[in-house]
Amino acid sequence: MKFSLYNYILFLTLLVAVFSFKQWKKILWLVVSIVFSYSFGMVLVAYGHFIPKIDIIRFLIPFTIFTFAIFNILSIKNILISKGKQVLLFAILFGFFNGLGSSGDLMLQVERSESELVPIIEVALGAGISVLIAVLVLLTVFTVLRKIPRFDKKILILAFSIVILGLSVPLMFGQIFN
Repeated sequence: MKFSLYNYILFLTLLVAVFSFKQWKKILWLVVSIVFSYSFGMVLVAYGHFIPKIDIIRFLIPFTIFTFAIFNILSIKNILISKGKQVLLFAILFGFFNGLGSSGDLMLQVERSESELVPIIEVALGAGISVLIAVLVLLTVFTVLRKIPRFDKKILILAFSIVILGLSVPLMFGQIFN
């Protein structure tokens, strides 16, 4: 399964909607968690410790997005209070499932390389940089939207969560009936 930018954008939108630039340390830890769990998933497959069923992994990625959107919607009253452990869990699961899903592409690189570790590091660095860029862009967009007087932070979070919830449903069903 290829690195799905679409899935990452959906997930990162849910993640970043809650934060602002002032909370950059929390965001950085979440990005690091995503990258490490992504790398861990790839390492498990690369070293033969785990062989994932790709159909299940392809379902779990949008299911994680769907569940995170529901979490944001249900916790909208307390959304401004830090939900650090729950959000961290979603970040780790999302990164891990994407790492497992990307392992097929990684195996092609490993076959051409002398070492399994070098391609894993290359892919993890590329994923980390792209996630960081996407987070910065999304933070900027949300900061600009919050400056518009009619866009309350809770309303923005709720609106984006509902839209992403709707977008994740066809992704899940597409994997079930594919």
